[in-house]
Amino acid sequence: MNIRVIAAVLLSLTVGACGASDGDSSEAKFALNVSDSSTAGDVGLPAYPGSKPYEDGDDDSNAADVGISLPWFGLKVVAVELETTDEPEKVAAFYREAMSKYGEVLECRGASEVQNDRKASKADRDTDALTCNSDDPGSHSVVYKVGTENNQRIVAIKPHRGGTQFNLVHLNIRDDG
Repeated sequence: MNIRVIAAVLLSLTVGACGASDGDSSEAKFALNVSDSSTAGDVGLPAYPGSKPYEDGDDDSNAADVGISLPWFGLKVVAVELETTDEPEKVAAFYREAMSKYGEVLECRGASEVQNDRKASKADRDTDALTCNSDDPGSHSVVYKVGTENNQRIVAIKPHRGGTQFNLVHLNIRDDG
């Protein structure tokens, strides 16, 4: 996951939404909040002990907090990239436990999906329950998700430089339309 990509996509959605007024402009209330100073706590998860902000050599930020609010739609994404010298399995166990306070944790690895050691049922797929997409893990060895399609927390973990690089994300969508 790339924080800059998230911010760019959200900004492009925002610009498109600004021109999508179909009536009195006095009714259109638009708010955009962008920050690059979010923390694990802002995602609603604890920081892994001893972790530090991920540094890839660029001057780019390792965190983003982007919020878009329109009368009929709202989107808030908080993301943080961190790293530690601990192995991915230890980080994964920590976040699986931390995420469990929000509900059943979905584990995505490659094309597979595991929910507490079981496949997701058809009933789960017919609701706003989370599912694994074939591209979820991407370059990550494991992706954990908890919540619903419109309010979810995601942790993506991968080995990096003899330790672990991981991303924490909270996605919250309000759709009143």
